[in-house]
Amino acid sequence: MKTLAGVIAAIVLLAFGTTFVLASVQRADASACVVDPSQLPPEGIEGWKGDQLVNAGLIMDAATQLQLGKDAQIIGVMTAMGEASLNNIGYGDYETGGVLNPDGSPTSSVGLFQQQEWWGSLEDRLNPTKAAMVFYTRLAAVDGWQNMPPSHAAHRVQINSNPDHYTRWVDDATAVVDALSGDCSAPGSGEWIVPARGTVTGTFGDCRGSGCERQHMGTDLADGTCQSPIWAASAGIATKGWTDLGGGVTTIDHGNGIKTKYYHQRREDILIQDGQQVAAGELIGATGNEGTSSAGCHLHFEVFKDGKAINPETFMASVGAPLPK
Repeated sequence: MKTLAGVIAAIVLLAFGTTFVLASVQRADASACVVDPSQLPPEGIEGWKGDQLVNAGLIMDAATQLQLGKDAQIIGVMTAMGEASLNNIGYGDYETGGVLNPDGSPTSSVGLFQQQEWWGSLEDRLNPTKAAMVFYTRLAAVDGWQNMPPSHAAHRVQINSNPDHYTRWVDDATAVVDALSGDCSAPGSGEWIVPARGTVTGTFGDCRGSGCERQHMGTDLADGTCQSPIWAASAGIATKGWTDLGGGVTTIDHGNGIKTKYYHQRREDILIQDGQQVAAGELIGATGNEGTSSAGCHLHFEVFKDGKAINPETFMASVGAPLPK
């Protein structure tokens, strides 16, 4: 565990618009992992289910990225339960109750944590990962937060009227965090990891378009949700771009003639900067449905060897990270 000063320093460097480093969900050498929420029972955990659990997992991922432990994960999840019922909503107290700021201006709360405009841009406050990262920035800066009652620690970040407001969600948040905490030995050799949740939904070489005028040059991975995390399959130098066919794309040059590409992201979900060095399992973006896509939100994952597209399933199996079917 880093010292508080080290965590805060890391968080400052990881502020909005830069990269977030993830101890990956599917990285064998990670110390904490979040399981795929779609694998949990359909009735959910203590009544929390579907996108609520996906959002809880993203909050937990954000804590893991900053090497904050289970206590921080519980505080983050319970805060989002108390603020927005773990729903990433685009409205807040002003729209629902006419609540005003002390200066008489309308409150501008949105998102999982109901963050107002001084927390960041609207786009960032509605991005679950970025919103959680800023929440944890402020939590880590609270002296002695680890020794406070969880609701009091959350209150010091949110600055609401009642320090015990979140207490009623402690047990539910603990149950959700426990359910989403999984085995870190899931697919991956450490040097290479599975880059997204879900299973293979489209294979390399499939015919696409009327009359099969083009072939599918990658492998699709999907878990049935949008904005599910995308991780770097291995270490390398990352760049980002956009194509009409593939939407937002991240490219990673791994050296030795190997490159990987990650398509169909929204522009705002790409979390890397051009020329950035990334590690295996680093959070680089989120699944989307941009570009020419008829399959819903998913990751279109491509692998190139010396400039030629090769079958990602065959390659990933050869490096110890078979893509789940």
